[in-house]
Amino acid sequence: MEYLHLEVTNSITNNKSKRITSLSEDGIIKPIEIFHEFDRIIPWSENTLIDGHVFAVLLYALSRDKPLKIHGTVSRSALRNIEELQLVWCRWKPSIYKKIEIIPDKIYDTLKLSAEEKAISAFSGGMDSTFTALRHTKILPEKTRYPLRSALMVHGFDVDLYNHSDFEKLAKRVTPLLNDLNLDLRTIRTNSRELKFQDWEDTHGLELAACLHMYNEEFRFGLIGSSHSYDSLKFPWGSTPVTDPLISNHGFSIIYDGAGFSRNDKASIIKDFPIACQTLKVCWSGSDQSGNCGKCEKCVRTQLNFLAAGVTTPLPCFPHELDIQNINSINIEGPSKLKALKSISTYAKKNNIQGEWLKLLDARIATWQQPDVSVLTKRKKGGIIKRFIINILTCLGLSEPAKKIWRKIRRNLQKNT
Repeated sequence: MEYLHLEVTNSITNNKSKRITSLSEDGIIKPIEIFHEFDRIIPWSENTLIDGHVFAVLLYALSRDKPLKIHGTVSRSALRNIEELQLVWCRWKPSIYKKIEIIPDKIYDTLKLSAEEKAISAFSGGMDSTFTALRHTKILPEKTRYPLRSALMVHGFDVDLYNHSDFEKLAKRVTPLLNDLNLDLRTIRTNSRELKFQDWEDTHGLELAACLHMYNEEFRFGLIGSSHSYDSLKFPWGSTPVTDPLISNHGFSIIYDGAGFSRNDKASIIKDFPIACQTLKVCWSGSDQSGNCGKCEKCVRTQLNFLAAGVTTPLPCFPHELDIQNINSINIEGPSKLKALKSISTYAKKNNIQGEWLKLLDARIATWQQPDVSVLTKRKKGGIIKRFIINILTCLGLSEPAKKIWRKIRRNLQKNT
């Protein structure tokens, strides 16, 4: 029988830790190597739990349909949760994921005793993570907060792996808020998304939780801001209140936080915190990955969230005031985007908010039609071709130069529009 093998190695350079997760298969010469570079030294020994590293690649292992041999120590509680996670994803996507046997070298049974309960939260600067940070430092009564002490930013997820300048600018951008909330900033740099060996829509929750897990010896809880509220959950999806709690072990719990609030609710609360309104970063399509372009669908929709919450002045986190004519060009890709826009309209009307922007939004919603299957197929083919080209460039060592050139082209285009 052929096996998939997982092994983690640790090294220290310039007073910083770096871990490499190696995935190799019997009969295949070249392994997949995923690195995680820390901004400080992280404790490591031969008995260090590598639960997070296993969670990070779990869906890839299920897609390979081979028993996974783990050359290291995992906790029994994580193994129990992995068993359930397999059942979830095999139900959600049975044609892609197959249940496999997990074979660790060593199983850790001892419960973790922590003198102080502390929490660390995933933090991108976006609406969800900003709300979670505020919620557990300013909003909730102290007796019901998670004891949030640190925020973790991952370089390689929202900001391209080799785009060092924009990541540094993003970290500088959010620092005033983190200082105000008395939160310590931690950073990890990883190539796990860049490698594209897994479907990001399926794995982003696992990969983010895995990064949080790497601080399990210091913290008791890892918080992930909810991407959907309880009344608008999306399945299958990479981060949900069904799966996120299962990315835990006996000593470190992943918390899907804030699902009792819609995106409009979060805007209504964030608007009362001026520093958060300055540091918010929601854009994913702008050429500058440290800020908001102000014109893409996500930027326009976020500004509409705040308008629906009663904000009457331009948000300082955007480069300019919203041009409401941009509402007419919002690309409603499918029912989920349509539902998000409808929720903004409903929320505004419930709060007696009026304005020309609301008329334009309702008109845009009314024009939506189910996308033609041929159009969707064309987009899918275009995405496949794009990924194919990127993979070739990566193999040739040209991935990053190509991305730098593309970012410069986008910046020039935006300056001229």
